This record gives sequence, C-alpha cells and structure tokens, in this order.
Amino acid sequence: MMNKEEQEEENRELRELGRALSSFFGKRESPEDEKILGGVVDRLARRTGSGGSHLEPGEVGDLGEAPLSFRCIGGEEDDLPLVLTSDGRLYFRRYFEYESEVAGALAGRLAKMPLDPSASSLDFFTQSLAPQVDEYQGLAVGAALRRDLLLLTGGPGTGKTRTIVVVLAALLQADPSIRIALAAPTGKAAFRMRESVLATMEDLDLPDDLRASLVDCSHSSTLHRLLGPQAGSIDFRRSSRNPLPHDVVVVDEASMVDLPLMAKLCSALRDEAKLILVGDPDQLAPVQGGAVFSGLARSSVPNRFPSAELPALAGYSSVAGDADQTDRLAGSLVSLALSHRREGSPAATALGALCDAVRDGDGEEVLAIARGGGDGFIRFYESLDEESVRSVAQDGFSGLAQATGPVEALSALADFRILCAHNQGRHGVDDWNHFARSLLPGGDTRPLPIVVGVNDYSVRLFNGDDGVIVGKRAHFPGEDGMREVALSRLPGHSPAFALSIHRSQGSEYGEVLIVLPPEGSRLLSRELLYVAVSRAKRGITFVGSPDSLLQSIAQRPASFSGVANLMGRKASEG
Repeated sequence: MMNKEEQEEENRELRELGRALSSFFGKRESPEDEKILGGVVDRLARRTGSGGSHLEPGEVGDLGEAPLSFRCIGGEEDDLPLVLTSDGRLYFRRYFEYESEVAGALAGRLAKMPLDPSASSLDFFTQSLAPQVDEYQGLAVGAALRRDLLLLTGGPGTGKTRTIVVVLAALLQADPSIRIALAAPTGKAAFRMRESVLATMEDLDLPDDLRASLVDCSHSSTLHRLLGPQAGSIDFRRSSRNPLPHDVVVVDEASMVDLPLMAKLCSALRDEAKLILVGDPDQLAPVQGGAVFSGLARSSVPNRFPSAELPALAGYSSVAGDADQTDRLAGSLVSLALSHRREGSPAATALGALCDAVRDGDGEEVLAIARGGGDGFIRFYESLDEESVRSVAQDGFSGLAQATGPVEALSALADFRILCAHNQGRHGVDDWNHFARSLLPGGDTRPLPIVVGVNDYSVRLFNGDDGVIVGKRAHFPGEDGMREVALSRLPGHSPAFALSIHRSQGSEYGEVLIVLPPEGSRLLSRELLYVAVSRAKRGITFVGSPDSLLQSIAQRPASFSGVANLMGRKASEG
C-alpha cells in the first residue's frame, strides 16, 4: 500500500481546492449551514478535479430537505454559483452551462429527420466502397450520410481511420463542394490523424478526382487551432456569433476532449453542420474532466437504429439492430466490432487478446496472458531491479542510440517507449527517464527524445508533440517533412524516453515497457492499463507486482458525465 506521505502528495491539490471552495461558499451561509455546505462543496470540487462534472442525487443528501434554502444554491435558471437540477444533480454553474451547451447541440442534431441518400450515392457505395469495408464500417457510412451526428467507437485495429476516409469519400461523392474539417485534441493526435488518413487512402481503390479532394481536406489541426485561440482569454474566435464555416467536422481521439473544449466546439458549429466524433470509450477520461464522449457511448447500445430506418440501411450493412424507443443515441452510435490488426500477425493476436481481457475486466486472464508470455510477445518482471528490465530498455532504445541523424532518430521514436502512471517517485516518469539516459552511450552527443509540454503558436509546437534534439537543434515531424527548431525557440519540454500513460494516449509504438504503480495507488485503473497495453503493436513488457496488475483491472472509475441525461431532458422539452 502507499504510505501516508505518498497519499498526501497525490491528494494535495484536490484537497486544497476542495478546502478553498468549501470555505468560500460556506462563509456565505448561516453558521449552522456552513459545515454542511462546506462538506458537499468539497466533494463536488474533488469530483470535478478528478474528471467528473457533478454530484449524483444520492451524494448531496447532506443538504437536507430544502437545499435551495442555501444562498449559494439555485435552480437551473438562477444566477447562482451552484446549480441543483430538477432531478437532484449538483453542479458548479460553469460546468452545468458547459454540459447544457453540449447536450443542446447534440440533441438538436438527433432531433432532425434522417435524410435518405440519393440513388447515385448508394450505387457508388455498393460498387466502389462496400468491397473495401466490413459490415460495421459500412453501417457507419450509412449513418453518416443520413444523420448530422455520428459517434464512431472502436478499439485498436478496428479500422476507425479507414472508416473516416470511406465516410468522407461517400460525403464528397454526394457533394463535391462540401467543406470538411479534421481535428484532434492534441498536436500529436492531429499529426497522426493526417498521416493515418493519407496512408489509408493509399490502401483504398478510389477515383482520382475523389482522391484529390480527400488530399485537399486531409489537413488536420488541433481543436484549439480550428477554433482560433485568443491571447489571454479562455474563449475562441469561433463561437455561436462567429461559427465555423465547415459543413462537416470530424474529431478524432474524441475521448480525450474535455467538457469545456467540447462545449466551445459545439457552440462554434453551424446548426446545419455535421459532427462526427471518433474514439475509443474505454480509454482514459480527459485530464481536465468531463468525459463527454465516453459517457455518451456508455449510455447507449451501439449499432441500433429506429425500426423505420432499417430498410434504408440495408444497402449499407446487415448488422443494424432495432433500437429501444428510449435510446437517446439510436441511429447515431456505431461501434466497430471487428479487429483487423490481428489478421495474419501472431504478435497482434497475442496483444489483441490481452487488450480484450483488460477491457472486459478479466484480471485472472490478463495475469495468465502476461505470465504466459503471449507466444513470446509479452514479458512480465516483478522487480524493477531485474537485469532483464535493463536489457529490454537497452534493446528498445538501440535504434535511437545508433541513429546518425535526426531523420533516423525521429523514426526510432516509434520503436519503443517506457510508460508510467506517475510522474514522480521510483515508479514515475522522471526516474525512468534518468534510468534510460544512463543506459545509452554517447552522453550529450546522442539524440535526446523530448515531448513538448505547452502550446506555442509562434513556432507551431503544441502540448504532447514528440521530437528529438540532435546537436544544437530540435527536430519534429511535420506535414511537409521534418521541421527544425532552434533550441533557443524551443518551448517548455522534457525528456521522453519515458512518458506518462496519459500523455501516450493517441500514440502507437512498436513495443512498450509498462511500469505498474505500487499497490494502493489511486492511479491504478482499468482505463489506465487499457491505454498502456493498446499503445503497443509488437510487444509489451510489464514491470511490477501481480497484485498491482489485478488491482488495476478491478478499479474502474465511475463516469460522471451528465450530458446524456441532459440530452434526454432537452429532447422531451422539445
């Protein structure tokens, strides 16, 4: 178990936030109510600080039978800092307004009558696209053509990028003048999105004119760049008063988008714009809280459509099911169920089985696969000090150590990475970066992998961007080839032999070494482990205790997004 000092450090920021807010609100109440409100606000502050948006009705019972008698608490329309909704959920005002913005934008799109694609669109799909997709990917195409909201979910290797490209091809064939924006929450994810889209196009048989149109619209950006940041402000240039001009907005890695950013995106969409959110709902919640995408995906049954729509979808897929009439996302949630990454690859088969067991919460199966070696592609070492761990790291970084220039070094970054749950301590990123640097020859002359920690629009580098320092310059992958940045212009960054699992989300590596946090760590969770294991394409090495592995599988944080609930209320009000 973690000792008292470690627990205090891990909880310190949330505890300080909770205390400050509970004191602020409590002092505005009567002395007898101060303690009650302070305790509830402390819980609410911790909830929002750890990824949620509100307290559930059963968690606000301390407020008594007349909670609106507190001077800081009001109803949904009141201009007070705490909001108690009509169904008993307690929010900070700003989070309630964010969730209402998102719920309204999504509910409005769901309320529109589905459009029947033209006969020529269906013919193009049947003759040109259908042979290149599976049934679930085809279902996504049909849903995207018919509706203005699509949530596309799927695990590693299910073909999310391929589906995006085919959907865009179908939309462009139906309307060549359509304006499309591709975006992702981080610079790294945006770069990978464009790379993946272009690589997927090469694998598809498409008409030349359509291929050219896809290349033109494949330039992806971060959501911040798409919306247009304003210096010194949390607001963006694009908003309801100055909406985005695009007809279709596709957001990849949508599970990483936090509630405030999702609300600002929804506010900036034209009412006629189609929104396509793509991601894996089993990944980690956004660091800044408000797991909108995961909360929505878990609130509904995928691949279910109103019965009246099933005949029209038959030309696209045979896997659409009949939806329950109460399902809010019926017709707009498609889950890709077939993993193509495992086809023909023993490594992918072994790693896929491990991912499935983690996702399904089968701890004993995860431990059995890890200890069994996964046909040689999975290793498990219980001690951080084993010489074998040192050998794994040396072998993993050998390509980087032997790189003779920045191009080779950037390519080697994708070979291997160490992933940690913590930043500090013996199991943390800082110690493992120091460990990795000590293994490689060359001292300061060898390539140094780095990760950018802030957004710097002046040099077009963003939080999460991977690069490498060689000599007196830093080098980063770019859309038009390698980019060079003088060290004097380099924004805040840190060594990146080891990364936090949170920061690795949205990336892929040949192999990963996963450092399990010690037993009792609050960071142990199924989502954390799932993200870590799903980064690898060829091999995984676990370092840590079996009990830590089992505890990770057993802990699954509850989702506290209220968007789905608010969508249902807005739909009934409409």
